[in-house]
Amino acid sequence: MRAAAQEDAFRPCDAGLVALVLDRITDTAAADAHARVLATRLGLDLPRVSTPLPAAAASAVEHAWWPLKITDTELPTFLVPIRPKWAYELFGYPEGILSRDTRLGLSREHVYYRSPHPRGERTPARILWYASTNKSASVSAVIGCSRLDQHVTDDGERLYQRFRHLGVYQRRDVLGICDKKSGQAMALRFSDTALFPSTVSHRRLVELGTRHGQKVNVQSVFKISPELFRALYEEGHRLR
Repeated sequence: MRAAAQEDAFRPCDAGLVALVLDRITDTAAADAHARVLATRLGLDLPRVSTPLPAAAASAVEHAWWPLKITDTELPTFLVPIRPKWAYELFGYPEGILSRDTRLGLSREHVYYRSPHPRGERTPARILWYASTNKSASVSAVIGCSRLDQHVTDDGERLYQRFRHLGVYQRRDVLGICDKKSGQAMALRFSDTALFPSTVSHRRLVELGTRHGQKVNVQSVFKISPELFRALYEEGHRLR
């Protein structure tokens, strides 16, 4: 248990084990300064976080001080569409009356499958989840943020066998999204998901995209600028 906690960024102190929780979106200098104030209170010695932070380092810091989001790093963000059915199975949103897999509900790590055609994905990165609308639920909104740890393109059957303990797709679902010629699909392995206190509607998403010079596409994976990411994240945490 102790080893697992330390892998999850807990650090030993006089009281046992402690983790810093920085619930804010800010630049590197401000995050470092705030963490040092907390560390001093706890008697911890933290290495200094300096700019510019490459993507891997930024992702590690955001994991250690989750749900912190640092704005001036090289960590990219992708808007990823997800059907309401799968959003409910993975995240419990939108609310439903059917039971969910308890194991998935307790896990901090999941997998989501999509077509194998690349949209510029690279890791590490962030995901903003856009829940769409279908016959069973009308959402059409950005609902939360995750850390993208890995993206793997492979034969659909092999992907299913490798990641089925982390996803909600059955074998038929994975095979159903495979490319007809190659038989391949893509798995996005992600973790540290946090749902927004307030969802960001499609209308507001488009408005913020226009304000920051991006024509937003919600039909497939779409890379967004750091400025648009910050605007959407702050909008999702705005008190109504």
